[in-house]
Amino acid sequence: MILQNRKGIAALLITGFALSATSCFKDLDTKPLNKNEVTSANVYDNPSAYKGVLAKLYAGLAVSGQQGPVGQPDISGIDEGFSTYLRQYWKAQELTTDEAVIAWNDGNIQDYHQQDWDANNEFIAAMYSRIFYQISLCNEFIRETTDEKLNSRGVTGTLRSEVATYRAEARFLRALSYWHALDMFRNVPFVTENDKVGAFFPRQASAQEVFNYIESELKAIESQLKPPRQNEYGRADQAAAWMLLAKLYLNAQVYIGRERYTDCITYCKKIIDAGYTLEPNYANLFNADNHKAKGAIFSVLFDGRRTQTYGGMTFVCHAAVGGSMNPADFGLDFGWGGTRVTSALVKKFPATGGSVVVAPNPGGNYPVIYVPGSYQNWNPAQARQLASRNNDNTYEGYIFFSAGTEFKFTLGPNWDNNYGDNGADGTLDQNGANIKVNEAGFYKINVNLNNLRYTLLKTTWGLIGSATPGGWGSDQDMTYDPTEGVWRIQLDLTQGEIKFRANDSWDLNYGDDGADAILEQNGANISIPSAGTYLIKLYLSRPNYTYSIERPIFDRRAMFWTKGQSLEIDDISQFTNGFAVTKFTNMRSDGKPGSDKTFVDTDFHMFRIEDAYLMYAEAVLRGGQGGDINTAVSLINRIRERAYGGPAGNITASQLNLDFILDERARELYWECHRRTDLVRFGRFSNTTYLWPWKGGVKAGVSRPQFYDVFPIPNADIGANPNLRQNPGY
Repeated sequence: MILQNRKGIAALLITGFALSATSCFKDLDTKPLNKNEVTSANVYDNPSAYKGVLAKLYAGLAVSGQQGPVGQPDISGIDEGFSTYLRQYWKAQELTTDEAVIAWNDGNIQDYHQQDWDANNEFIAAMYSRIFYQISLCNEFIRETTDEKLNSRGVTGTLRSEVATYRAEARFLRALSYWHALDMFRNVPFVTENDKVGAFFPRQASAQEVFNYIESELKAIESQLKPPRQNEYGRADQAAAWMLLAKLYLNAQVYIGRERYTDCITYCKKIIDAGYTLEPNYANLFNADNHKAKGAIFSVLFDGRRTQTYGGMTFVCHAAVGGSMNPADFGLDFGWGGTRVTSALVKKFPATGGSVVVAPNPGGNYPVIYVPGSYQNWNPAQARQLASRNNDNTYEGYIFFSAGTEFKFTLGPNWDNNYGDNGADGTLDQNGANIKVNEAGFYKINVNLNNLRYTLLKTTWGLIGSATPGGWGSDQDMTYDPTEGVWRIQLDLTQGEIKFRANDSWDLNYGDDGADAILEQNGANISIPSAGTYLIKLYLSRPNYTYSIERPIFDRRAMFWTKGQSLEIDDISQFTNGFAVTKFTNMRSDGKPGSDKTFVDTDFHMFRIEDAYLMYAEAVLRGGQGGDINTAVSLINRIRERAYGGPAGNITASQLNLDFILDERARELYWECHRRTDLVRFGRFSNTTYLWPWKGGVKAGVSRPQFYDVFPIPNADIGANPNLRQNPGY
């Protein structure tokens, strides 16, 4: 049956029109005994079938088989939801890098991040099978659209012209898959439409041969493809071919040991001059109606009602939601609690400058007592202090204690007068026993030396008020920063008022009576003058409790969910370890969910104009001719001005270097299937001092041998095809 995608290109699912994904290809020209059975021998009797079969080639990047979301899979040996082209490509390009980890332990998926895979890894095998299944589909379509075949069917006129374009697009899709094969596997089995149909063992082509073939194919079809931005959305045009050529040339030094940076610049300039503009809102590139976003050059299409799969963007969107995230906020029915980022990526997004709305008040000097303990080696002179703001022999303050911390109180910076608690009953005893806290936390401590009593209250802090997303009904949780000793939160506020509240209760709250940045219990509401993104800090470690409010200038591409998530990852299997990513969503730009909450409408932009800008700049820095550094800086700053909402993040020519480019590619393109290729090209993937959390299966990261730059050819194919030789190291 043929299903029409909402964006114009049909998604064809034809029962029986499937090819083997092994190295032995079966004859597809056999006439069926049953005249109602659909095969390549009769499918083209219907003139509309040409576009329908072309659509199957495009759908091969998105869906898993002939039925969807399950049933009649294209390839076997792996769960159908796992097996889609894009899902496997995403895992291979992202989970192997500093940009992603996954909580699940399906099969040997963790081998990716640990970088200890071998030739029996089923996910690598699935990627390999997808690539060559896709190539086999393209080959068959190209065989069936030769002049000889079209003449025999009497195809003429407008349809003949259209089929010529379809054929060029099929050749582009085949070149794309051969590029993926070259990039990930290097020396691969090689079959084109010129090989006889039937059972045979494909020969193994060298990386140089595959490179030359991709290059020649893309140049050959350039004039046959539609001009940039003139084809239906989701179909390849000349700009898509130029992008693939630019990527081939940018990585030529890795693939064939010969640089082609000048050629990369040539094709990047073609793309840049083709009239593409940046989508003004970065987030709109990744939502449920991102088919409307500007700057997309080649996209893999998804439709929640018409192209249903548990792979592709359904996987990318669902796997990123878990923990305290509400799936409905992302247009989803459930979160799968799988993928997050490492701190190595998060740290590439520093805030830049900004304006101070309220500065912290240093406060005054008050009588103090000291709190020496195991948290600071029992040294009264260097211990945290409690202050008596009313000079009435009562003292108060906040200290963060780890679980099991013991402490005492001293009246001076020595042990001359010290108090503990012999009965653990809240009564102070001179020279008494150590006081112990069993739970880690940020404790409010009150000491009354008039009646020798003390209290401990464990606190967590939140922001509340009409200016916050939760209004006066619910807190926005703040995060304690032990390095700075402050509670902090960065969030979007509207014009209105706020207060600080402990433990989601009004029992302990602070406002500002004098608008002097000194906080008082039950004090007045604090004004937020205008809507915007604010960084708010709460300082409770000094005698006068105070706060600060800033309007930071930050990179809006840092789309991370931090509530309930730790920055560092102690346990990969726990979704709350590592920041979650909110970049991809099934919500439309108007705030409404996509057409289906299980299967998403969000497309995947495989190529977009920003990548051309970045490739141009990198090729210039690497010595390519025909470009210039000033143009490169201007292109980079176009991207960064969108990210920062103005020129605050702009760079100069002196700041543009290869390290900057690698980090900027991460900031702009994370989770878009570029990172493994980028790290390999920069020599930062293996055999390198560049490490990231849990690389190599070690929390601090460890370097891995260089042969991991290339995946192994699956053992199943090595065993089936005597022409194949395994990649070195495996």
